[in-house]
Amino acid sequence: MTSEYVFLKESWTVAQALERIRQVARSTETIYYLYIIDTSRHLNGILSLRELLMADLEVLISQIMNREVVSVETNTDQEDVARIIQDYDLIAVPVVDREHRLVGMVTVDDVLDVLEQEATEDIYTLGGLQSDGDDYFRSNLFTIARKRVVWLLVLLVTNTATSAVIRSQEDVLERVVALAAFIPLLIDTEGNVGSQSSTVIIWGLNTDNDQLRNRFGVIQREAVAGSILGAMLGVIVTVWAYLLQGDLGVAIAVGISLFAISLIASIAGSGLPFLFQSFKLDPALMSAPFITTAVDVFGVLIYLNVARWILRL
Repeated sequence: MTSEYVFLKESWTVAQALERIRQVARSTETIYYLYIIDTSRHLNGILSLRELLMADLEVLISQIMNREVVSVETNTDQEDVARIIQDYDLIAVPVVDREHRLVGMVTVDDVLDVLEQEATEDIYTLGGLQSDGDDYFRSNLFTIARKRVVWLLVLLVTNTATSAVIRSQEDVLERVVALAAFIPLLIDTEGNVGSQSSTVIIWGLNTDNDQLRNRFGVIQREAVAGSILGAMLGVIVTVWAYLLQGDLGVAIAVGISLFAISLIASIAGSGLPFLFQSFKLDPALMSAPFITTAVDVFGVLIYLNVARWILRL
């Protein structure tokens, strides 16, 4: 916020207002918006420089000013301020205190810095990092490692569940060794599908997208998208697996599993951010490790059980 703004009085004429602007223009950040205040600095209206220049010199400011003012309070979150400026296509927005007294304004160039800062924070968080406002590429390497290792350790521990599932199905893998070759393919695919869904949802939550108010509808939409993706990828990978292994049963098991896994990954990727938000947790920070763990465990479990059913093992 800057306190360098142009204020006018309702009782002034256009000529007096222009003279006032000439006096303070050099020391003011912007003169495109002119704020009308009373003796107690209460914000009563707003006037654009264009409207002022188009008016007759003898007209009073009270006759041409706009009393419907979009403003923010001193305790408004900076991201909300940026969103208001974006929604109303403003060059600047006035800032008032609890008594509606004008204390300053926020200009669009400052908002761009805020948006970059918030976007950077969200991207770091999606990657399991906590930037704390620091420049990642200028931070100490040990500080970077300390911030990154936390969620990596969480993933390391939780992924033991995937190992446990594989150990419980060792008899299937021993009888058809070819099945093991496709586990990385399935895990990577489900991770990518889940990340795509969660990224879209988290970005929508951060930007207050109106479409996300119908949570069930959004999850249902992502489930349909996951089904379509799963069907397309399942057909392709079935053909590819058959060409690689020459075993139709294994190829069909991989294709069916990929379809089911894509569906589950889409549901998990779209549903978990909503779940964590309802618990007042950061969806971006919490979703990535839990989505990875959930889809890995269920993906391997589905794959090996489908293989057991198709191959009659």
